[in-house]
Amino acid sequence: MLMNMKLHHIGYIVENIEDAAQGFETLGYRILTEPINDDIQRCRICFIEREREPLIELVEPFENNKSLQKMLSQRGNVTYHLCYQVEDVEALFDELSETEGWTPLFRPVEAAAFDNRLIMYFYNAKVGYVEFVNEK
Repeated sequence: MLMNMKLHHIGYIVENIEDAAQGFETLGYRILTEPINDDIQRCRICFIEREREPLIELVEPFENNKSLQKMLSQRGNVTYHLCYQVEDVEALFDELSETEGWTPLFRPVEAAAFDNRLIMYFYNAKVGYVEFVNEK
């Protein structure tokens, strides 16, 4: 299952999406999607792109998202996860949950930023946070 992964985007936590997008425009990025609210993940999300580069997901946490707010206050605007597209998020959830060193943060849920495709996050001390999104 793990071999059928493809890098989808780099997640970047930001204090303000509009300000961050403007900063990235200086580096040649353009806004791909308008910011949307994801009430399940408790954040605003916007994708930006640059030709022949991985997508960047700008993530602005809601005030009630204590874990991301804490990360933001400690580190500032920073890259905090990689996201891989996979064929079957639920099967991968079962596989990774049984793999030593991989801790699921939550079971697969629908994500507004992905047209309600399933996503999930895992944490690994050697890798950090990894998000997985279903292909379809």
